[in-house]
Amino acid sequence: MTNDQPEGGIQILLADDDEVNQRIVRAFLAGTAMELTIARDGREALEVVLQRRFDLMIFDQNMPFITGDRVIRHLRAGQSVNADTPVIRFITEATSRPATLGPDGQALEVTVAKPLGKDVLISVIEAMLGRR
Repeated sequence: MTNDQPEGGIQILLADDDEVNQRIVRAFLAGTAMELTIARDGREALEVVLQRRFDLMIFDQNMPFITGDRVIRHLRAGQSVNADTPVIRFITEATSRPATLGPDGQALEVTVAKPLGKDVLISVIEAMLGRR
């Protein structure tokens, strides 16, 4: 697991086993107030989200050991510190899934198809965090 910036900004977890995707997201968020923590597989992602609170989590759908969906289901079903944390799901195909809304009507989960552009990722993050 890697942590790229000093603490104090918006805490974002990226759970993705693809190093190219990790570098792309890191570059997109460089110079923002967003602190990126990277988990390289589903097992590592589950360990970190059970211990540390995040403002937003980004999960690749297909990761080794535990899929992104399984990690998210585990978090939502339990009393973890991230049970209500907004999630962006990365998928490789352009299959659309409707956003999952939380009790306040805000999007709790959104699916984004890869490859994605910087403007798309930043706007989705801002929307998920309620910063339109």
